Amino acid sequence: MTPEEYRTLLLKVIAREDVRTLLGLVYYLREYSSEEALVRNFSAMHGDGECRTVLRALRRWRILGRGPFDEYVPRQGYESVFDEVVPDFIPDSTPISEYLTEAIKSGDEAAIKMIELLLKLTIHGIAGYTQYRLLEEEISEQFSPSVFHALEQRFIADKLCVYGERRGQEFLSLYNQSTEELGRAREILKDKRRKELFQMPVVKMVDDAIRLLAGLSKREPKEWKEIAATWAKMPESDIEKLSGYFSGFRMDVDFLFITGDMLIDRDSLYFVITDRLTRYDIREWRTDPVVFIVSELPVWVEKPALKLVFNDAYPKFSDRKIAIAAPGGIAYANFKQELLTRFLTQLGINEIREWSL
Repeated sequence: MTPEEYRTLLLKVIAREDVRTLLGLVYYLREYSSEEALVRNFSAMHGDGECRTVLRALRRWRILGRGPFDEYVPRQGYESVFDEVVPDFIPDSTPISEYLTEAIKSGDEAAIKMIELLLKLTIHGIAGYTQYRLLEEEISEQFSPSVFHALEQRFIADKLCVYGERRGQEFLSLYNQSTEELGRAREILKDKRRKELFQMPVVKMVDDAIRLLAGLSKREPKEWKEIAATWAKMPESDIEKLSGYFSGFRMDVDFLFITGDMLIDRDSLYFVITDRLTRYDIREWRTDPVVFIVSELPVWVEKPALKLVFNDAYPKFSDRKIAIAAPGGIAYANFKQELLTRFLTQLGINEIREWSL
């Protein structure tokens, strides 16, 4: 078959909606277009089980072949023709910014959280977790397993995302979204999270605690003031007016946290305020010493789940200084620091458990 004959055949069969959907998925998923992935996506989009029949026909017509991992791929030698023809027939996706706006209007918190995670996570996940398993566990813990699987089906059916799989590597990927569209969705989500987080009572509690600590801290000698001025990027004349340093609150646009830092009596400490902390968030956060202040301690805070979270992480857990605390409850920390202890006491936390893998 010549390339032109392959093109003619492709244009002929792609007129069928079911074929168009399958070829679009093969093009979009590339090496992750296993039969399992294609069947799962096709079934959600079309609501029937004819996927395997259509796949067999596409192989019989010599349009598709199988790759080294048993994935479905364009016939060898015709990849450039496939890549030229198929994109024009890929079904339109649902704009994620519109989908997110509707979820916010309807108060669908599970869908909003799922979209937030899809915007944060690459298809590769983190060591120990495929991206799919990360999504599944976080949504299942915050809501329920049935909610996760219902969302997965709905998102695929609505052409918001697709499922990819190759020999145990699984992911859900946002489907056919432009860079501009992803940017709009992130802005909508950032505005929503900013309003929610800054309304949390714990923000004022943290602010009061830091300002009290700064006010009680003693003036330090000139040597310390010079160090503090450099660290805080403030002129020494301003440091003279302070007995401690507090950056104020800011919104981290990548993690969607409230963050800040302080320097009191030679101890520095970063803080992160959020309602719920995911495995991905704590693993990927690089700045320390840090205390994560959460409404509720996550289920993976104890071993052996914590060991899995930091499996092959860089820097490794023992090389970081991390604490996690629920105001009015308890805290976990893998380091000791006077400022941390005083700060947590101001938040109504009198028990700090030693944290280790």
